[in-house]
Amino acid sequence: MGEVVLEGKRVGNARHELASLLRTARSDRGMSGQELADALGWSQSKVSKIENGRTRPSTNDVQSWLNICGAPEGSLKRGAELAESALVESRHWRTVHADGLSSGQSGVKTLEARAEVVRSFQPSMIPGLLQTAEYARQVLTAVNLSEQGDVPEAVATRMRRQEVLYEADRRFEFTITEAALRWHPHTKAILPAQWDRLLSISTLTNVALRVLPLDVPFGHLQNNGFLLFEIPGEPTVVVETLTRELLLTSTEEISQYRSIHKGLTGHALSEDDSRAYLRELAASP
Repeated sequence: MGEVVLEGKRVGNARHELASLLRTARSDRGMSGQELADALGWSQSKVSKIENGRTRPSTNDVQSWLNICGAPEGSLKRGAELAESALVESRHWRTVHADGLSSGQSGVKTLEARAEVVRSFQPSMIPGLLQTAEYARQVLTAVNLSEQGDVPEAVATRMRRQEVLYEADRRFEFTITEAALRWHPHTKAILPAQWDRLLSISTLTNVALRVLPLDVPFGHLQNNGFLLFEIPGEPTVVVETLTRELLLTSTEEISQYRSIHKGLTGHALSEDDSRAYLRELAASP
């Protein structure tokens, strides 16, 4: 547990140091939060959230802030370094799952609750929001490298997360490869029910589900799946590797992931053809 605590501290250090540097620069300039906000054309709320470490400012935001405050060259350089570090949050799976597999899903659940649009690309397995309970149980068992004892609770948490799909004021865009549709953690017997689940969810008017067959070019070299959460004022991308969860908030990277998702979706089947594809898959021997 000591390693988990230390890693958690390292993850937050850049954001906290950056918040302190910016707060000090404003104070040294003798400006109130409102005066700084007015000078930058921001809301006072944005200034407050950045100073309290609740919002990750972009590199441009940091430079504008420090320039307005007349910060010395050393602070400008350090601010740029910290801004870059704060925009990529990397957490090892042992950190994410420190309090169990179930609590490890709380972060993504919070993002789902705040996002107006969720865009997903998955090349290797069915996304969590679309999984059946048995599929989720087998996946969570397979990834439970830290040997947590709460797989049943984690499955129940994942099923509750799926309730967000039925909120009509939110939009979900899933692009899934044929390989992901055919992959199974332990036994192929779980796939027919999973395909049925996808067909059912695809009928929701706020959900777009599109299949990218193997014989169609991707247009991109895509090794990892990702989730793009369109949160007003703070869009976030989550990328899962074999050992880590990455949270990206850089404006440039967010734009790149939007473009990648658009390209992948453009190569995929239409929604109607995707449903037909799933029906054919379910009917195949």
